[in-house]
Amino acid sequence: MLDSIRERTHGWLAKIILALITIPFALFGIDSYFNNRGGDNIVATVNGDKISRQSFDRALKDQQAELAASMGPSFDPSVLDAPKIRHAILDGLIKQQLLIGSARQAGMLVSDAQLAKFIGEIPAFQENGQFSNTRYEQLLRQQGMTIPEFERRVRQELLMNDMRAAFSQSAVMPASVAKLFTAAFEQQREINLYKINPAEFVKQVKVTSDQIKAYYDAHQSEYTVPAQAKFQYAVLSLDEIAQHIPVDDVTLKQDYDQNIAKYSEPEQRQARHILIAVSPTDDAKKRAEAKAKAEQLFKQVSASPSSFAELAKQDSNDPGSAAQGGDLGWFPRNAMVKPFADAVFGMKEGEIRGPIATDFGYHIIQLTGIKPAQARSFDAVKASIKTELQKEQAGKRFADAAERFSNRVYEQSTELKSTADALGIKLATSGWISRKGGAGAGVLNSPKMLQAMFSDDVLKNKRNSDAIEVAPNVLVSARLAEYQPASVQPLVAVSGAIEQLLIKQQVRGLVQKQGEAILAQLRAGKEPADVHWGAFQLVSRNHAEAVSVKLIEGIFAADEKAMPGYVGTEDADGGYQLVRITRVVPAPVPDALKLKAMQVQLANIVAQQAFSDYLTGLSRAAKINIKTSALEKSPQ
Repeated sequence: MLDSIRERTHGWLAKIILALITIPFALFGIDSYFNNRGGDNIVATVNGDKISRQSFDRALKDQQAELAASMGPSFDPSVLDAPKIRHAILDGLIKQQLLIGSARQAGMLVSDAQLAKFIGEIPAFQENGQFSNTRYEQLLRQQGMTIPEFERRVRQELLMNDMRAAFSQSAVMPASVAKLFTAAFEQQREINLYKINPAEFVKQVKVTSDQIKAYYDAHQSEYTVPAQAKFQYAVLSLDEIAQHIPVDDVTLKQDYDQNIAKYSEPEQRQARHILIAVSPTDDAKKRAEAKAKAEQLFKQVSASPSSFAELAKQDSNDPGSAAQGGDLGWFPRNAMVKPFADAVFGMKEGEIRGPIATDFGYHIIQLTGIKPAQARSFDAVKASIKTELQKEQAGKRFADAAERFSNRVYEQSTELKSTADALGIKLATSGWISRKGGAGAGVLNSPKMLQAMFSDDVLKNKRNSDAIEVAPNVLVSARLAEYQPASVQPLVAVSGAIEQLLIKQQVRGLVQKQGEAILAQLRAGKEPADVHWGAFQLVSRNHAEAVSVKLIEGIFAADEKAMPGYVGTEDADGGYQLVRITRVVPAPVPDALKLKAMQVQLANIVAQQAFSDYLTGLSRAAKINIKTSALEKSPQ
């Protein structure tokens, strides 16, 4: 319930809008929005409408920030240099353009009132729960974005959302179909398993030295050690510059006092609720019945507040909280839809209110706790303030240092030491690295960096590489230290591995042959004496962990009138899995709530497919031109 309520007011669309403001500037600065000159400014046209290199770079950087946030330190930004990724991002921009064009042709628009309402509900633009025009202008100004530009982009996002909603609202799934799907999906089948173990066949296999040699001769490319090199390199990073910028305690305290609201935690409340759900498609009669039930429950809990949790378990339609007696845990005001939040944050501890109407239905609410708003202490946030101020100052110094670094590694191309000394950078030497890089390559493990390091200019001419941006605000230049050409490993070094590979191949062949022979006998009604079935167990289409994925459809395709049925296949470890299907256990008849949920899920799937098909149709009918040369250039 809590997640669902959050999604309505602070869901993916609001996050995208905020990301449009903050992500590109936080990573790359405002130059990416305004300094986009030159002849390669257009990456594609869609029915005559242009998609600029600026828009593509912004989308690329948004994707980079999203992946970095979700994957953490393991994220390698160089993956976005892959042609497939870049073309996928451009494809997304093309589809957005097609969607916006189609919406406008259909006469759809976002009114000023709709725009104002949406922006007004974005928490980043609010103070004390209310929209602040001063904060709105300040935040956009800090990010170097004009209000008209931001509002144009918001209109586009809302317009595309309306197009998606049109498909979602038009998708209807009959209850009869949902019932049939549920019956098939939740049907269980009773099975036994028997596995042919590959270890039992190892003694039957003999691999000769001639076979090993023949395999080695035919697959020498598999045993080639690629060319490798060690590199001396220098790294210029904003973070490193930031660490050496002194910030005194007086400055830190001043920043804390001036931005105290930034370090304050909002008031939080804890509540239980009982939800009597209604659907947007419910008629007036069903809504009236739901409200009457909610009013009756409100009377019961008002008369006996101690019974609230038990009644929530029995009667609440919120599966996420009912089992916990309706407990929603602690939450701030902006985590809930407005009617619910207004009620909760207007109550006294222990008070019960209801019914409160929201898009989800009718709620009876019991307030169980209050945590007042409080500011974090200066000592608690001192370190983070210092880091933030250091990065602010480092950002100003980094641009100048980056220019000096780039110029010096080019001008002093025969050595790196003078550049490192001039900029206070430590030189490092890598381990052995191939053209494909790898985990041991560290900061050098970027496609652009690897391409530069293994270029003729570095390998043959012994020059420094250019200063390459391997991550946001991180520049690297490298030069060759040592080089080893490609070589083939000798047979003696790999014969053991080849022998094991050939044994495994032959064993798999023997296992498969026996498995298929036993399966044929079983289907002919002859069960071999040495087949010992395991214990009976029940499996369904979504709970069949003990069975190979390749067998699931066969298990559920077995004729229930001709039991037992048999299926078999190779499994992942080289064995052969046989399954005996003995009986069918029908799915329980779904209750009304579950059936309704299944209708919604299936309707969503149908809507998503219809929306995808619509976009495909727009793409096929559109005149789309892609300028590949501009697409493949580095971000501006």
